[in-house]
Amino acid sequence: MSDKKEAQLARVRNEKIGFVFQFHYLLNEFSVVRNVMLPGLKLGKYAEKEVEERAMEKLKMLGIQNLALKNANQVSGGEKQRVAIARALINDPQIIMGDEHTGNLDKKNSEIVFDIFKTLAEKYNQTLLIVTHDTSFAERTHRIINMEDGRIIS
Repeated sequence: MSDKKEAQLARVRNEKIGFVFQFHYLLNEFSVVRNVMLPGLKLGKYAEKEVEERAMEKLKMLGIQNLALKNANQVSGGEKQRVAIARALINDPQIIMGDEHTGNLDKKNSEIVFDIFKTLAEKYNQTLLIVTHDTSFAERTHRIINMEDGRIIS
């Protein structure tokens, strides 16, 4: 990948990798479904109507299809994080990367997100790479790699 131009790298990131961050980065002026659609529209692989249908499928998969028409600023923190997961899934990525994705959530919503990721891994065979300081979250995963100062220590 080191010989790829920035535009090529951006396309790979958008098409092959789904990102879920600690902060959801939803656009408040858009509806939930439109926020989920944005990476699909940017990719340009499907017509807008099909991207919308795919977005609704992802919202339904996460049990939040009833929020589709609400603006992003009208849903709770846990719901926002599920919207962010749906957005990460819109382009059917090969890998989902999560960076402290439960850091801003209470215990109940952290559990919901964990269960979603577990389902993605087990039922949908989705590869997940998760960065977390939450040891209880990490201990329930299939593999843990410990790092310190950017180096693998175990």
